[in-house]
Amino acid sequence: MTERGYLLEKRFRMNMNRISGLVTLLCSNDALKPTPVLGHSAGPRAEILRSIVVFLHATFEVALRNYIPKPSSGGLYSRYDFDKALKKAGIDPAPFRSLYPPLTQMAKRRKQIVHEADLEAGGEPHEWSIADDWQLIMWLLAVSAFYYQLRISLGLSDRVENAMFDRLRIAMTSHVTFGNQLLAFPAVPEDLRVQALQEVVSTLEGIVATLHLTPGDFTTDNG
Repeated sequence: MTERGYLLEKRFRMNMNRISGLVTLLCSNDALKPTPVLGHSAGPRAEILRSIVVFLHATFEVALRNYIPKPSSGGLYSRYDFDKALKKAGIDPAPFRSLYPPLTQMAKRRKQIVHEADLEAGGEPHEWSIADDWQLIMWLLAVSAFYYQLRISLGLSDRVENAMFDRLRIAMTSHVTFGNQLLAFPAVPEDLRVQALQEVVSTLEGIVATLHLTPGDFTTDNG
């Protein structure tokens, strides 16, 4: 592995471990549980979630800048920025473009948090809702998928990383299905709501199963 490849892996894993620590804190501390309002997060919980967005965007930027010769100090916020950076690094941007929509959304939210204190146009704080939770999960999946695609494009990936990339893309598609199920639920007739909830649970279980690597992912085809 090249020195840059080693640094890419080390920095990615270090930042994702930081994010994992913050997520674990949110899940394990009763004082940081969501409010009774469905999916609403306020106070320290919301601030930690905002910090995760900032760390996640930094993880994405570090991974990309690692391969740009003489990287500029400008931010990476748009499809144009991503294309330009990848081309400058000698990497074909085509395989990455399906990841651009969630990555640009994440970059926009990071900019709002860092430069505008995550305030709405009227000066009120942006309330962290279940929609923000959904987006953050998508961003976590998209940044990880970007990292593995970068490894694949550079010829640095191994069998496990290739399998993880494929599973992340499947999980992203299922996560869109999950979001659509949530949006549709309020209009579901009362007599069908139990069935609708079971379908939501099934989708979530499928996402978890998809992201779970098996021993077969670590072996060659010849065993």
